[in-house]
Amino acid sequence: MIELVKSGVVFNEENHTYFLGDKQLKGITGMISRQLFPDKYKAVPEFILKRAAEKGSRIHAQCQFVDTTGFTPESVEAENYLKERTNAGYKAFANEYTVSDNEYFASNIDCVWEKDEKISLVDIKTTASLDREYLSWQLSIYAYLFELQNPLIKVDKLFGIWLRGDKSELVEIERKPDAEVKRLLECEIKGEHFLPNAPVPADGKQLIPMQLVDTIIDIEEQASYIAEVQKGYKEQLKSAMRENGVKSWDAGRLRVSYTPSSMGKSFDTKKFQEDHPELYSQYLKTSTKADSIRVTIREEGK
Repeated sequence: MIELVKSGVVFNEENHTYFLGDKQLKGITGMISRQLFPDKYKAVPEFILKRAAEKGSRIHAQCQFVDTTGFTPESVEAENYLKERTNAGYKAFANEYTVSDNEYFASNIDCVWEKDEKISLVDIKTTASLDREYLSWQLSIYAYLFELQNPLIKVDKLFGIWLRGDKSELVEIERKPDAEVKRLLECEIKGEHFLPNAPVPADGKQLIPMQLVDTIIDIEEQASYIAEVQKGYKEQLKSAMRENGVKSWDAGRLRVSYTPSSMGKSFDTKKFQEDHPELYSQYLKTSTKADSIRVTIREEGK
């Protein structure tokens, strides 16, 4: 029979702080952001981050409700969470389980799952994509603290469970060596900057840190998702204004103008070049173009 050691750390959910007696301990997610991914969401507007955090908290609570009560899921995300867990053969063992070294650090683990008397740790993510490198660090630290708090239990596996609307995925996450985890924690304690042994890209050229590569991928995928959402609501607004004969609509901070379809004329440069190549060449001018890059995000596994 597996029994988890209960931490003496008190978690204040309102301001997300951890206290052991009168001493405030450091949270893990804040430490990871400072040490490993300081620019992860730098380019994302604050209101989007706030909205995403609120949605994530709501889905976390719904998944915890399913685990603790066994009642019908309240959302498609919670329904998919239950499906992913049960399909993998796991039982919910604990939710928001607090782990700590009882000196410097503390954090809550989203889910502790059990199968065949073996324990796995799980973190729920609702971001545009699953950042495996971030999860690897996060869950590896959790595993280290978990085993420190429960010396008789060895963590079997680490999982990230991705929930995004009607899409979901359960991904096994690679565990970082305890030596690297301890080195990271020691750097944070001493106020030193941690330098991980970052993997080298496929082309062998390490132009920027791999943490920044992961951040770029996450931002690009979020931008793509937001662009799709934006396209959808603009189509809805356009249809509504067209059907109701409205050319301008003021909804407080939101103001929308509608321009009906119309016929227009444009100069066919390509055809002119084909028909009058000599004349076309007389009007060409040389100019300097600024350098640029094009970012392409491949699908995983390709």
